[in-house]
Amino acid sequence: MSDEPKVAVITGASSGIGRATALQFAYAGYNVVLAARRKDELDTVAEYCRTQGVQAITVVTDTTDDAAMQALGEAAIDAFDHFDVWVNNAGVYLAGKFDDVPLKDMRRVVDTNFFGYVHGSYTALAHFKSQGQGTLINISSVNATAPQPFVGIYSASKAAVRTLDESIRMELRLDGLHHDIHVCTVMPAVIDTNIFKNSANYTGKELEAPDPVYDPKYVAKQIVHLAEHPKREVIIGPAGKLLALQNAHMPGSYERMISRYSRARGLGDEPVAISHGNLFKPIADNTGIYGGWRQVKVSDKQVNMVVGLGLASIATIAGVVLFWQLHKNKTRK
Repeated sequence: MSDEPKVAVITGASSGIGRATALQFAYAGYNVVLAARRKDELDTVAEYCRTQGVQAITVVTDTTDDAAMQALGEAAIDAFDHFDVWVNNAGVYLAGKFDDVPLKDMRRVVDTNFFGYVHGSYTALAHFKSQGQGTLINISSVNATAPQPFVGIYSASKAAVRTLDESIRMELRLDGLHHDIHVCTVMPAVIDTNIFKNSANYTGKELEAPDPVYDPKYVAKQIVHLAEHPKREVIIGPAGKLLALQNAHMPGSYERMISRYSRARGLGDEPVAISHGNLFKPIADNTGIYGGWRQVKVSDKQVNMVVGLGLASIATIAGVVLFWQLHKNKTRK
């Protein structure tokens, strides 16, 4: 098997991060198995991948269906006899105050963003244990460690993925398999895809991607790098790292800041009708990798400068607190 091209299975491969990731794996020489609900878009992505000289197959898949996810794994094995990497990426977004959102919509988010990953992880790990190696990559979100208002169920579903991954890694360690079977959690910050345009929306306002917005191709490169050099967790985007750090060390300050920021920068001025978005069926529009947000947002250079100042401020505060605690302990002796 070592002389054969490696094989990557990617869910949610028809658009956004999943589409960019499929192409990036193809650039790296992987044969790819592409899964999503939209066959026409999957076929388009597969054709792009084949131009890189690799093989690509498509499997129309609803990740909320465990039998469909098992069939996805079987299709990969039928086509290539094995797979080396499985990327659970398919996801949906929902915005609205908690008590304004119907329970059926919340349940669908959890079914897709969490149980879809449970189904994929179950299938992937069974194969990895059989062949003795493999890498499972689950796309969570920075919201797993730095939640925001209006997206509580989405944040909770992504936090559940992160916790699941932690537990699976521990079990692999107990079984002595952690050197050969890896579970990686990817937590992107705000990415320039169509996730906000396709979102279920109960806010009454048009959703916007809050600054800073990062390139999905950068996320894809990080995912492929993880396939070759696995790590436990990766937060993608300097702003995401800052938010996670602030929430971990100054949670009260974080809650006050993010509450104001989410209302001011995440919701537009234009009123819109209530929508289920793409929760229950895919949307024909808003295809491709990009959502177009980076064209109207501040530059990465500006963002990284602000984030750097923020990280320096937190480090300074932490240093002052540590010095004060050490001084207080010294004076007590």
